[in-house]
Amino acid sequence: RNKIMAFESTIDTRPHTVGNLLMVTGTFTNGGSDGGGSIDLSGILTDIVACNAVAGSSTSGTGGGVDGVFALINGTSLVIQCVNGQDGTWFAMGHRN
Repeated sequence: RNKIMAFESTIDTRPHTVGNLLMVTGTFTNGGSDGGGSIDLSGILTDIVACNAVAGSSTSGTGGGVDGVFALINGTSLVIQCVNGQDGTWFAMGHRN
């Protein structure tokens, strides 16, 4: 029987300070039937001013920009959209909470 794994993420414990901004980094992991998820950063940031996510080279995807990873800002949450089973890294930059 196959266990379906949901979207999971980690937040690195040592954020980076850039002037008056804080940069938070981490990883994300998707199950085979999961195409992304949301990472709540409200405990660290009051807002997000920039973000990005990058797929790992050994995960699903055809490449060529067809099914890349998209990072979206939703208040103090980072929303990652990608193909099922794709894993990678992310960052978000914003004002310290």
